[in-house]
Amino acid sequence: MAFDPSAFQKTYVYEARATVPEVLADLKALGELDARAEGKRRTLWIAAWGLLAFSVAGCALLSAVVGQLSFARQDALAGMPWLVGVASFVAGIVLFIVRGSTSRTDLDNRRYGLLATLLKRFQVDLDASAPVDVKLDLAPVDDARKCVGKRKRGRWDSEDFTDTWLSLHGRFADGTHLHLSAVEHLQKRRRTGRGSSGKTKLKTKRKGKTLLQVGLRVKPERFPGLAEQRANAKKAAKLPPGVALSRLDVAQDRVAMRAVLDQEWTVLTTKPAPPAGTTPQAGRLPARQDAARAATMMLLSLYQVLNHSRSRGQPGKSRSTP
Repeated sequence: MAFDPSAFQKTYVYEARATVPEVLADLKALGELDARAEGKRRTLWIAAWGLLAFSVAGCALLSAVVGQLSFARQDALAGMPWLVGVASFVAGIVLFIVRGSTSRTDLDNRRYGLLATLLKRFQVDLDASAPVDVKLDLAPVDDARKCVGKRKRGRWDSEDFTDTWLSLHGRFADGTHLHLSAVEHLQKRRRTGRGSSGKTKLKTKRKGKTLLQVGLRVKPERFPGLAEQRANAKKAAKLPPGVALSRLDVAQDRVAMRAVLDQEWTVLTTKPAPPAGTTPQAGRLPARQDAARAATMMLLSLYQVLNHSRSRGQPGKSRSTP
């Protein structure tokens, strides 16, 4: 079923059970919807500031023009500059309010961009005859339905949010089942206090993290001794710089890895080139962590564990990885 913008805008949740090309087509349509909304917000922003500027400059200009007229006409048009200025100012404020009311449609393009990037990378190895199950929540992380608790932390009023915004299930051509998920945790704090000037000020803080998990489910008979591979799994775990391993699970029928990313992660479809005339500095961390690269490396690490388990049961043989 094709992407339905009207249905999506009611919840900002995209769910589908479809082939990879169909999901990619939906994500492209979703991106176009986001681009149109962004263009509308940009137009409203420019128009609002233009009206506010005109409310001042236009009023002064009209006053100067009226001042050049005869006394009789000046008396008749005396209030026009003021009325035009007030009307322009009010119209500008209204446009700002309208633009603010559309902020919910400001989709996080990293989220649907991450899913699209991963599906393109995994597509060649996924079972072409099997659909993928996708759930993508693009509502803001601090949406009311994602709040999991409010409490007092010292002088701070705290709100905690848990946003399970991505779930992807699929099956690779070799029969291995994939589950990939992403969860964002956000804490917002606020308190009022007096500054050095004696005025009461509102202070706010935000902190958060993103948990990325990749898991593979297999048939135990194909991977004998998989449950004993935990030590090897730790050695096989390879992650990008700055991405921390949070959890590693190994059982007889599955392996799973969870990593912690900064809240301000990104998605890079290509490796950024260094500026002209410079050379990459060894050990230098990127400005933001690439979630797509992290997920890909996690998947490859898990397949290394499966490789090792199978090679123990069948000496001399190794398993290809996607």
